[in-house]
Amino acid sequence: MSETITILGYTVHHMIGKGGMASVYLATQKSLNRQVAIKVLADFGDPNAEERFFMEARTVAALNHPHIITVYDVAHLEDGRPYLSMEYLSGGDLDSLKGKSVGMRYALELIRQVTQGLDSVHKKGIIHRDIKPANILFREDNSVVLSDFGIAKDLSVNTELTQAGISVGSPSYSSPEQIYGQQLDQRSDIYSLGVILLELLLGCNPYKGENYAETVVNHTERSIPDLAMLQRPCQALLGKMLKKQPEQRHQTTEELISDIDALLDMAPDNDDQTKLRSTPLRHKATSDHLQWIEKHQKSGLILLGLLIAILVLFKATYKSETDRKIDALLEQAETHLADNQFIAPEFDNARYFYNQILTLETDNDDALDGLEVINEQLVERYIKLAAERFEETQLNRPKGNNAIYYYRQALAIESDNEAALTGLQRVVTEYIALANKSFNRKDYGTGLRHVRIGLELAPKNQELLGLKEQYKVCAKYSTYYQHNHIAS
Repeated sequence: MSETITILGYTVHHMIGKGGMASVYLATQKSLNRQVAIKVLADFGDPNAEERFFMEARTVAALNHPHIITVYDVAHLEDGRPYLSMEYLSGGDLDSLKGKSVGMRYALELIRQVTQGLDSVHKKGIIHRDIKPANILFREDNSVVLSDFGIAKDLSVNTELTQAGISVGSPSYSSPEQIYGQQLDQRSDIYSLGVILLELLLGCNPYKGENYAETVVNHTERSIPDLAMLQRPCQALLGKMLKKQPEQRHQTTEELISDIDALLDMAPDNDDQTKLRSTPLRHKATSDHLQWIEKHQKSGLILLGLLIAILVLFKATYKSETDRKIDALLEQAETHLADNQFIAPEFDNARYFYNQILTLETDNDDALDGLEVINEQLVERYIKLAAERFEETQLNRPKGNNAIYYYRQALAIESDNEAALTGLQRVVTEYIALANKSFNRKDYGTGLRHVRIGLELAPKNQELLGLKEQYKVCAKYSTYYQHNHIAS
């Protein structure tokens, strides 16, 4: 079961990711009603971890670029752990393309966008040091954003929060100098981008070995993979990005962008394998053409009708990736609903899956109807449990399993529920009776406790208010009497 957290000003929904240093939660910032990602530092006793964490927040907050993740806020949880609130992107990351080779134009356009973001980073004197597909996120418009600056290094700051001689980053995408734990600069980030570009074009990362040692050897000793199957211009670009010696690579991101732009000018528009494009055909309107059109006009109309029918059928049956996700979540929600798993177990219940659907489609009727059914069933269940606890005289004990608790749970869902309101009134009446019994036994302390609980439920109840005043007088008289009796 994953940890739940509470943050003032946010509604935290559920965990969406977890790494060695931090966990990430999906939340809604109440003041602006916007979804955010909350990154919470793991508490693992590293004295430098918090400083690295806040360095990440300061690093990203200092940047303002469409291809860099946006940080909104940084603070501490109640238990002292730091967290940062940042832009939430639901489009997934570049890892989703693993195992797939894409067209040269699309690959270059993706790398160019990351390089543009990285250029703004490098100009601030910062190197990222952990560029990998999982840290490149998609926006809804399919543009990409560079994220996770947790081990970024500010070249203008002398403090080094990672130990000298210890490599940082992800080995499959690390430069040779990074693997050896040597001094790094922006050219190390350029090497990592080269590995990603190569992976996009080939559909695999040829440097990634069966184990860490093999991966290290591939990066530091293996020659640049044979790129003969790629277009020659792209081969030359990768050959430069993936040089073992930093001084032989592109020296700046601006230089890299210039080379990418030159290739994009040469790449055909229809090279993008991720989109369907149509190229209109231009016909010369000659008399022969017009005669042919007139002759085949009837056949053309029939063909046009068939095409329209096909398009209508396609529109009626086509489902987007989001639609398929919603269908899968709906199936899980309905299964749990049938099993009466309304709100438990955590992250595996009907309410959870319906709410997941609403994050994808805020007005989904099936999810809204399902949540309404859950609320009705929960109210009915709480009313029944409350009545049972009342009959067992478990009015406010044990905690979380008593009549008051269940009536309040029902009212939290349906504030004007008549059965719950009537039930609480019965509880108040019972506390009045208990208070009177205690009064008759001269057990003023217990009686006053019954009165106070009753007043929590009905603050304006005149009978309880009257009993409260009587108890004060009687308790005072009893104390005075006992004092004088002992003294005499």
